[in-house]
Amino acid sequence: MGNTIVAPTVASGASTGGAKSTASAARFALLATPLISVTFLSKFGFPPFGSQGLGVSLFVMLAALLIGSIAGGISIEPRRLTFYFLMIGSLGLMQIFQPDSFSPTSLLLLVAVHLPYVFTVPQSNDGERIIKFFIQIATVFALLGIAQYGLMRVVNVSYLFPIENFVPDTFIVQHFNHQAVTEYGSHDYRANGVFLLEPSFFSQLLAVAIVAELGTLARLTRLALFALALLVSYSGTGIIVLAICLPLGIVAQRRWGLLLVGLCALVVLIPLQEYLHVDRLLSRIGEFASSRSSGYARFVGGFYLFDHFLWPDPWRTLFGYGAGSFTSYASHDAAGEMALFKIVFEFGLVGAVAYFGFLFACLFYSPAPRLLTLAVGVTYLLSGIYIPFAHGLALSLLLWNSAPSKVGRAEWLRDLAHRDSVRNPATAYLVPQIRG
Repeated sequence: MGNTIVAPTVASGASTGGAKSTASAARFALLATPLISVTFLSKFGFPPFGSQGLGVSLFVMLAALLIGSIAGGISIEPRRLTFYFLMIGSLGLMQIFQPDSFSPTSLLLLVAVHLPYVFTVPQSNDGERIIKFFIQIATVFALLGIAQYGLMRVVNVSYLFPIENFVPDTFIVQHFNHQAVTEYGSHDYRANGVFLLEPSFFSQLLAVAIVAELGTLARLTRLALFALALLVSYSGTGIIVLAICLPLGIVAQRRWGLLLVGLCALVVLIPLQEYLHVDRLLSRIGEFASSRSSGYARFVGGFYLFDHFLWPDPWRTLFGYGAGSFTSYASHDAAGEMALFKIVFEFGLVGAVAYFGFLFACLFYSPAPRLLTLAVGVTYLLSGIYIPFAHGLALSLLLWNSAPSKVGRAEWLRDLAHRDSVRNPATAYLVPQIRG
């Protein structure tokens, strides 16, 4: 009699445990999908969207959202839904009263790109796990980028940039500088990590990875790897992310030892500067004054566009020129389609408050570490609003994971810190101190 009772109980327990394990794996797979799609799949597109600058990443994220909703693995977060409706309602209403026509396609794309922000993966306490997974992905990309640069003089360049050279153009996302030289007339190319759209996104990925690593183990070998890879991207946008986030992180966490680490890194860099062409990276600072440079387009051109078309007209200042209007005016002042420029120009100051208010509410009410949130937020501001890269980072790292257990986070960090201090006693002081 006892056997007949116990056997089914054991089987039932095993079955329940297996079901929980499967559900947990499915939740993490869903959580990781945006991150994977905007890294390994970012260059790939299909006709006719690829030629318009839209890759498969956006469609993969929307498909994950649909599948997760049908399977019950994803649910609506009420606060974000409220802010989403306020934002979309405000921007949509403004188009009705625009004196000129607007682009319904552009407005619909804005609706679609930001719809995933409304959702979360319930019962998913994988905040730390997804950050660790992100660092592992960044490590792979860093190694690929360093290999691209290091092998450039011994391997045919086409093999170092295989997607650009062996995949038909119709299946590659267009309008990006995929294979960029370090400077005009040079035969050296900036690393892009093979899979990322262009070197600037490669550098931003590494910058966010440095912030994530500093918030966990702060392993010197991993930080050095990310820093070297960022250097061979010859892109300033990743440096901008670090310039904003690192000082705040050092002061907030009182990690004064990192200043010494940075000084040592500069000393090590001196004998390598000629091989790494550090002067080419530093020379990009002067790009802000040249209207033909990407630095000017990203950070300067939009303000001249405002001066010429927006500020002289009070109506346009408040409500902009309408969805989709930025492109037709941008060439006038060589302005890049950055998030701030596009939103303010198309929707005015009123629309910008509604839009960036929605983003702020989503990002800074997430359970993720504040410094990581800031790094992803800055990365977003350095991109266009329809480029999936920063959106994918935000969804996986900040928004789709449920609030992590503080006890679980402390135990995770303490365990990692112990293992790292055993391997590397000299770097133990860099690990965040966790109090039980």
